[in-house]
Amino acid sequence: MVKADRWIGLLFALFSVYICVESLRLGLGSYQQPGPGLISFGAGVILGVLSLVLVFVAFFGRTIERETWHNRGQIVMVFLAILGFTLLLEWLGFILAAFLLVWFLLKVVERRGWGFSVGVALAVAGASYVVFDLWLSAQLPAGILGS
Repeated sequence: MVKADRWIGLLFALFSVYICVESLRLGLGSYQQPGPGLISFGAGVILGVLSLVLVFVAFFGRTIERETWHNRGQIVMVFLAILGFTLLLEWLGFILAAFLLVWFLLKVVERRGWGFSVGVALAVAGASYVVFDLWLSAQLPAGILGS
């Protein structure tokens, strides 16, 4: 891991303590009647655990050299991809727009293979449909697929 991960992990650990303290001040409530601080307390605990894992791995893990984006064109392509996603969301629909976004990021920006890019894009679009449409009953734009 990179040396900066140690400091970032410690920063997030301190931030998670702050979140938990403020959540306790709001009140956690009971099992039957959860209080306003319950969800933020849970998020603070999860953040704290993950940040401590990051610190532990940063101190005791093997140091690796990370690949960075030196090409500003990649940053511009990611920005334009997200902009295109938001502009095409209503017309194409959520599933198709999500598929195209993930495919573009993997195939064009990261230069992965066709099979990998299409497979991951299908998995992400499918999982998004299951989670948001079927489980959560969110009203996602249907777009040209219409239903």
